[in-house]
Amino acid sequence: MKSLQGLPRLISASVGARGKARNLPADVQCIQYLFNLIIPKMGFPLAENGKCDGQLVQCISQYQFRHLKYAHPDGVIDPTGRTFNSLIEEAVKVPVKAFPTMRIPSFLNVFGNNSGDAVQATVNVYLDRMRAMVEAERRNRQLILQATCDGGITLSDSDFQNAATQLGNGISVNIIRAFATVESGGRSGFGPAKLPVIAFEGHQFRKYTKRIYDQAHPLLSYPYVRKAGPQWQVNNKDQIKAWETMATAFALNQEAALMSASWGMFQIMGFNFAACGYTSVFEFVAALKVNAGNQLKAFLALCSHSPALMKAMKAKDFTAMARNYNGEDYGNYDDLMKKAYDALERKK
Repeated sequence: MKSLQGLPRLISASVGARGKARNLPADVQCIQYLFNLIIPKMGFPLAENGKCDGQLVQCISQYQFRHLKYAHPDGVIDPTGRTFNSLIEEAVKVPVKAFPTMRIPSFLNVFGNNSGDAVQATVNVYLDRMRAMVEAERRNRQLILQATCDGGITLSDSDFQNAATQLGNGISVNIIRAFATVESGGRSGFGPAKLPVIAFEGHQFRKYTKRIYDQAHPLLSYPYVRKAGPQWQVNNKDQIKAWETMATAFALNQEAALMSASWGMFQIMGFNFAACGYTSVFEFVAALKVNAGNQLKAFLALCSHSPALMKAMKAKDFTAMARNYNGEDYGNYDDLMKKAYDALERKK
């Protein structure tokens, strides 16, 4: 559960089967209380006495078997393990008013005093913070998936002509059109939901999150092997899937997710936001979600920021264009650009 990464540990050591777990009294009571919060699912209350007995171990094992589908439950809850995370996920669903107000036998707890109620209070505060974080994640996901397009999803002939004039340097309008054609078909930078066309690059997400999601999210965070590899194909099967992938990554790390996708008609990588004239990747994405005109504006700024690319565009050096725009591993990008350009020239 990603949200737990922003909170201190609720339990300091493992709880459960003797010989496998440390069973510190305060930790045991936390787990007993969490199970009692989700009583309707468990079926029987536990004594919140800080002592790990056979009933608690059985409760943990049953939860692992029934709820988590463990073939061989170990009856142990680790501070950062799947069973603990699942318990928290269930507990945050319990309405605040439903918290029991039972008294607990006193024992030395995490605060070093003899008020057992302090353990309940600690758990309640923890769950409240979790609820707030879950709600914030929900709002952020809703925000990123919200279409803010003003209707301008295509570019006109005059838009492209003005773009060539703005770039100057003798760059042909059909060179600019060729970039749009190769990157997004040249018709629109928006998908059916009026969200920008995107492609999520998991190797970039891996880079910007320092590989911390490699194991938990191998489809989102993986090493680069080749262009459009198997993980890429799954993530970008269509625009619905691409945006689902974006939303999942965004919930893990907002900035890294936005920087790790290519955006709009010209498929500009989010990490190029500064070269496109924006102070943050959030500002960059917000602009590109509005209309194709903003996507063109970002492309022109990106080109102007690269003298080598501008030189290649002027000389119609498709290999140099491919290398400067798409990196050293540009595949057959140069051939695609030349074919697109030649086709546009024939239409004159």
